[in-house]
Amino acid sequence: MSTEENKAIVRRLFDEVWNTGKLDKIEELYSPDFVADYRPYAPLRTGLEGIKDMVRRAWTTFPDYHEELEELVAEGDTVVARFLTTGTQQGHWGPLPPTGKKVRFEEIVMLRLVNGKVVGQRGIVDALYALRQLGVVPTPRE
Repeated sequence: MSTEENKAIVRRLFDEVWNTGKLDKIEELYSPDFVADYRPYAPLRTGLEGIKDMVRRAWTTFPDYHEELEELVAEGDTVVARFLTTGTQQGHWGPLPPTGKKVRFEEIVMLRLVNGKVVGQRGIVDALYALRQLGVVPTPRE
């Protein structure tokens, strides 16, 4: 597939899965061999159930979950996405109890596609900034 086709698939991930919380498009867009690696932030997630679990957790924690796509760069079978994630923490986020606070933080993911489906995802989350907004980590004084 071309880099433009791969970028279109990644845009669909945002529009049809992550920003809706709907799971019915996952089998169309993700490979059964899918692996998500956000270590050390989160454990490895594998397969279609792994991605479904990630989406469910996002929407359970942040019922108003939204990812605003800022930038897509593609080369070969890899697409890199930079986006802003927003939501109000109404559920547990890892060990953190609900705070009711709204957060806005940046993420960057590298997605590898094979035959029009995502097989790998490696992400980096600005969790420190999110934790500061939740009041868990103090903001340094200027």
